[in-house]
Amino acid sequence: MIAWPALELDSFFLRELQTANEDVRRLAALATFNRLRPSNDITVEQFLAGLQAHKELWAVVGSLGIVEFAQGLAGPQAPPATAPQRRSRLTEGQKANLKAAILRVLAAHPSRMSRTEITAAVVSAGLTPAGIKSPDLPVKVRQPLHELVAEGQVYTVGEKRLMKYLAGPPSQSAVGLPH
Repeated sequence: MIAWPALELDSFFLRELQTANEDVRRLAALATFNRLRPSNDITVEQFLAGLQAHKELWAVVGSLGIVEFAQGLAGPQAPPATAPQRRSRLTEGQKANLKAAILRVLAAHPSRMSRTEITAAVVSAGLTPAGIKSPDLPVKVRQPLHELVAEGQVYTVGEKRLMKYLAGPPSQSAVGLPH
């Protein structure tokens, strides 16, 4: 075993402590700089003069590149928005299954239902066709509903946002109502 003189051991310890201290001070100064959010009430000259007054902070700023400096002042950036997903078309099988689900829901509910209510009923009854995600269903249900109306299997009462759907051909009591 090697015997180190106490004085040399103390100097090794102090160098390591100083290095760790410098690292901690640099990290603290960098964190402080990244939290600075200057306003337009201060000029660039005043801002830089204020930084120069703090030795550790100025040393960190002096070691940054211009992009890092700007990013530090701008603050954390929001993650980039993901590209919108492409819309997919319904297959003929999905459309047929969706039409059957709509007819089944409307037959089970003799009262009028809006498109939103039909969508919720299809989901709650577990009748969502395979390959259609629940968030996409409100949009996907439009075309089959229009086709069912055109085929005379479903009729509408009301207009635009107030439109309600009913199963079957229009009854005599609904003939006078707007479609």
